[in-house]
Amino acid sequence: MLRILTFIACLLCIAGFTEYFSFSSWADSSQDNTVSKDTSNKSERFLARAEQEPDKKSVQNEPDGPENNLKKNPTLAIGLLNKSREKLLAYSSIRAQITEKVSIGPKPFVIKGSYLQGKDLKLRLEFQVQSQKKDGKPIGTLLEICDGQVLWTEHNIKGNARVTRRDVQAILKQAELNPKSRPNRLVAELGLGGLPGLLASIEKTMKFDSVAEKTVNGKTLTVINGTWKNEFLAQLKGGNPQSPVELPAYVPDAVKIYLDPETLFPRRIVYLKKKEDTIENMVSLSFTKVSLNAPISATEFAYEPPDGVFPVDTTHQYLKQLTQ
Repeated sequence: MLRILTFIACLLCIAGFTEYFSFSSWADSSQDNTVSKDTSNKSERFLARAEQEPDKKSVQNEPDGPENNLKKNPTLAIGLLNKSREKLLAYSSIRAQITEKVSIGPKPFVIKGSYLQGKDLKLRLEFQVQSQKKDGKPIGTLLEICDGQVLWTEHNIKGNARVTRRDVQAILKQAELNPKSRPNRLVAELGLGGLPGLLASIEKTMKFDSVAEKTVNGKTLTVINGTWKNEFLAQLKGGNPQSPVELPAYVPDAVKIYLDPETLFPRRIVYLKKKEDTIENMVSLSFTKVSLNAPISATEFAYEPPDGVFPVDTTHQYLKQLTQ
C-alpha cells in the first residue's frame, strides 16, 4: 500500500520512470519495506506540488475525437507493444520533452521536464513544478542521473535538497547471484528501465485487446487499449476480479498507449478512470520534441551533489532485499 501511495504522490518514470511510474507497484505489495522507506518522502513532493494553484484550463482533459478503425485483436496489440519496446532498446540515444497532466483530487496540476536515455543504463530525468507566484521560482524539482554505475536522485522542495545514491552495478551483480531475483525486473524497479522498462512494467500488469487510430494535435497515432490483468485486478479487489467493488479513486481502470505509426515511439500514455457514465483522463504523459540516435556528451550523465548536501547511500537496502 505504501508503494501505491508513493507512486501516486510522484506519478512519474520514469523513464527509469518506474520509481516514479512504477505501474506494477499498484498491484505488487511484496516490495521490501526498506526499499519503500527510500521513497517515503515522495508524499512531501506531492504536497508541495498541490500547494500551487494552476490554471485549471491547462489541465482539463484534452479533446479527443472518436477512435477510428477499432479492431479487437489482442495478438496485434501486444505485438505492437513488444515491437515498440524493442525499437526503444535499439536506439543509441533518446531525447524528449515530457509533460505530465494529473487530475487526481481537487487540484489538477502539470509537471514538465526532460528525458535523456543512452546506452548501458545511462539516464537523465529532470522535472520542475512551477509556482504560480510572481517570482516564478519552482516549488519543487526532481533530478535523476545514472552514468551506468551510480544512480543519483536529487529532489529539492522549496530550497531544501535531499540526495540519494545507489550503486546499480553492485545491486545487479547481487541480483544475478540470487536465483529468486529477476534482474530485468529489478532494472525497471530501480528506475533504470527508461521507456523500455516502463512499457515492460505496463505489459506485466495490463492486458491489451484492441487497436485503433486517433488523431491527436493533427497527427494520426496508433492506439492500443489495455485493462488490468485478472490476477492483478483480483489483488486490487480483495481476491475476486469479478467483484462489483470499485477500485480506489487513485487507481486507474484502463490505459491507452499512443504510438507513432512509423517509429512506434510511445507519444502518449494515458491512464483512465471510470466516473459514473464517463471515462476521464486520470494521468497523461506526453513526449514531444523527440530526437532519436543523436550524439550525446558523456557530461550529460555526470553529477556532483550540491555544496553542503550529503548524499544518503541506499545501496545496502537493495542488497539486503536481494539476500533475503
